[in-house]
This record gives sequence, structure tokens and C-alpha cells, in this order.
Amino acid sequence: MIRVRSSMLLMVALLLGAPLLQAAQPQAPRSSRRGAMMRGSIIGLLSVEAVQKELKLSDDQVAKIREIGQKLRAESREQYAGLRDIEDAQKRRAKMTELRDQADQKAREQIREVLQREQIMRLYQIRLQVRGAVYGLNNRYVAGRLELTDEQKKKAAEIEKATTEKVFAAYRGLRDLGDEQRRQAFAEAREKIGKIHADAEKQALGLLTAEQKEAFEKMKGEKFEF
Repeated sequence: MIRVRSSMLLMVALLLGAPLLQAAQPQAPRSSRRGAMMRGSIIGLLSVEAVQKELKLSDDQVAKIREIGQKLRAESREQYAGLRDIEDAQKRRAKMTELRDQADQKAREQIREVLQREQIMRLYQIRLQVRGAVYGLNNRYVAGRLELTDEQKKKAAEIEKATTEKVFAAYRGLRDLGDEQRRQAFAEAREKIGKIHADAEKQALGLLTAEQKEAFEKMKGEKFEF
């Protein structure tokens, strides 16, 4: 049962925090690895202490966000459990993407009742920095602000899809390994994923004109360091 939960957590993390999977340290405690893998999601970002300080969250806000996170994770566990019954890999990835988008929408709606407008704006700037062009250009708001053409949108979607498939391929088989084997394999996969994202980021940025690149950088706001 523990191994099943670990594999499902990895599947969730691949979609919620893919751009920062390489930041997870293989020798770190499991709870630390989970935190690093979840940073690509809204709730995941808000659970990082450095982000909380950057946004100047109050203790009350942190407590409410923790509550929201616990509720959403509980809902996700039930929904993602059903993915094991989908044998076709492409259909399984599509369903995971659907569930990810639904969870993201719920998180956005609920944090609006907790955070101030300025805090939300800065949070989205940080998130855009984390997700980069590979995932950021496929956001409707970002695409609209940059006035992406239909061709740019199409190619951006293709890059994201290819990147996600490569990430899944890099981690395929980890769920069947023991803890020690998984730790070593995770470190190797993490390094491979770092290169996958670096190459994809170049491709995604290569779709933009000079003016769009400048606008994209401005949308990310002041550089944030974890």
C-alpha cells in the first residue's frame, strides 16, 4: 500500500510540479522531497516558507492555505486513485492533465478569499518564473498578454506535450523499485529531467519575437530565489 501511495504521489507531482522536480534532493527526507516536487502548483508554492515570506503572509493566511491544501490533496488522492485502472498511457496522461487543471482552478478560486490582490499578483509572477516558457506560454492569460499567434500557440502546446511525455518516460518504472533503488534512480532521472526542461525552454522561448520575449520577462516580475 505504501508503494502504491508513493507511485501515485510521484504521478501527481510530475504534473503539479514538473519544472522543479530537479530541485528535489534524493538524500533528503521524504517530506522534503514531496515539498520540492509540489512547488509548481499554486498550493505547493504557497507551502514554501520562502514564498510565504516574499508574499508577507500572516499566520492566519498560512493556516487557511494549509487547510485548503489538505482538503484539495484529500480530494486528489481519491481522484488519482482511479488512474491505475486506465491502461492506455496517453489516455491516462490526458486524464491526469484534466484533474490537474481542475485542482488548479479550485485552488485559484479559494486563495482569492485568503490573499490580497498584490499577494496574488506576486504569487503568479513567481509561478511563471517556476513554470517557465514551456508551461507558461500555454496559459490563456499569458498567451493573450503576449498576443501569441495561432501558430505560436500550436507549437507551444506541442512543446509542452513532448516535454511532459519525456518527463514521464524518465520516471517510468520507479514505482516498482525498492526505496534504495528508487533513491538512486530518482537522482539519475532528476538530472535527465533538468536537461529535458532546459532544452524545451530554449525551444519555447525560440517561438517568441524580441518584443514578446521582453514582455514575457516583465510578466515574471522581480527575480525570486528559493
